[in-house]
Amino acid sequence: MQPLEPVSKTRFVLPPPPLQRYLTTYYFTDIESPDGSEISDLMLPQWASIRYIYRGSVKMTIPDQKPQDSPLAAMTGPTSLAAPISAKKANIAAFGLLPLGWYKFVSQPASRWANKVVDVKTAHKFELFEQIWDAIRNLDSEAEMVDASNHILLEALQPVDPEEERIEAAHLALTDPAIDSVAALSERLDMDTKQLSRFSNRVFGFLPKLLLRRQRFVRTLGQALMNPTQSWSECVDLNYYDQAHFNRDFKRFMGLTPRQYMAQPHPILGIGAMERTKALGRPLQAMDRPLDPNGSDNSNAA
Repeated sequence: MQPLEPVSKTRFVLPPPPLQRYLTTYYFTDIESPDGSEISDLMLPQWASIRYIYRGSVKMTIPDQKPQDSPLAAMTGPTSLAAPISAKKANIAAFGLLPLGWYKFVSQPASRWANKVVDVKTAHKFELFEQIWDAIRNLDSEAEMVDASNHILLEALQPVDPEEERIEAAHLALTDPAIDSVAALSERLDMDTKQLSRFSNRVFGFLPKLLLRRQRFVRTLGQALMNPTQSWSECVDLNYYDQAHFNRDFKRFMGLTPRQYMAQPHPILGIGAMERTKALGRPLQAMDRPLDPNGSDNSNAA
């Protein structure tokens, strides 16, 4: 990978314990081009996220569309495809939603919003996130933005229901390398394949086969991001048959080959991944695991 130029900075803030079952982390990104040119990168496959652009502007390209300005208050659904992103100057406040957070705060089929970006001010059922935008857009500090967001989200929390336990069990299984097939996932969750497909589409946004394939790919990409001196062959997940198998998945999820990706600079998400690893131990949101009942994040389970 080419050396990263210091054109962006990202800072991470954990939500309070009652929200950690639902949110990954708050993060704040500053982008500023030294010469006024566009700074470009790729958004990597991940769970849903909410992004508030409180200064400047950001361009994004989503599947089957041309580059366009991102809404200032944008919800990105769960993704299985890399998405180009660029900016000359922008300040962004954002947070990621774990699958349980999508269920809790959005309550819509995740497949309806998969690989899509929507304006929370105009899309139906996203009023909670519009409320957060209205509360933070004129605040002066990141700490104030976090406090305001925490207050609104905590107020929106409803009592835990039995479905939450099943969602967390499924999320934990998806991040377990030992679950390497739809049959193994069905057995772990005690669902038949039709039940599992409906549940997976509704909660995670994709069918089980694609989800497992994405998680296998993300584990490999995450290892490569955490160990930039290693070769791809040293990072490839054990559930891949061989390097060619991984290369096909890379092309499917990223739209380019591993060699092409590593030859490009990654001045936004690349820097963000390094900083996220330092702060949280994982470079990618899709690698985050659900909390266990004692409040730890099951990081050692994989």
